[in-house]
Amino acid sequence: MQKLVMAGLPNNPPGWPEATVAVKTILDCYKQDAHDWERLGEWVERIGWPRFFEMTGFPFTRYHMDNWHGARSTLNHSMHIRF
Repeated sequence: MQKLVMAGLPNNPPGWPEATVAVKTILDCYKQDAHDWERLGEWVERIGWPRFFEMTGFPFTRYHMDNWHGARSTLNHSMHIRF
């Protein structure tokens, strides 16, 4: 999820203040809006990615969209195992 939501955070040990702020923001939004039985991923699926970015205030860039059309010819996209 980090690669999708907040890619490129600086690596500033020992406290990682930027990552801490990002995680706390996500958890605060999750705590306010999620149902009791929902996990974090289920909550994001329910509200959708556009609303997730809207609620957290994280920037949505063009790099978040997957528009690669070559997957059908190069990736294994069926349930059959091929060797």
